[in-house]
Amino acid sequence: MSHSTDDRRVLAEMEQRLARDDPELFALFATLIQRFPPVPEETRPAARKGRRRLRRKPAVILFALIAVLGLILTALLSAPSSPPSGEDTPPGTHSGSPLTPPAR
Repeated sequence: MSHSTDDRRVLAEMEQRLARDDPELFALFATLIQRFPPVPEETRPAARKGRRRLRRKPAVILFALIAVLGLILTALLSAPSSPPSGEDTPPGTHSGSPLTPPAR
């Protein structure tokens, strides 16, 4: 997206005011721009698309692992607990089917 001539003029005025009002900050910005030049806009979408692909695969794997762990935890926590084998059942309960009456 290119800037219009009015936008460029306003930016140039702002740059001149900054150079006049705060020369140290202007020098710092100039140094940063020299070290890290702006990236042309034609190359940005391709770079973003590549970065998105690199981030997408680990994110999908992480989501799948979390989903599997959630399912395992749900299965473990919702399983009915049964007394260990060989121990008596507490009084007032029976281990038979709910449809069969307790033994007398």
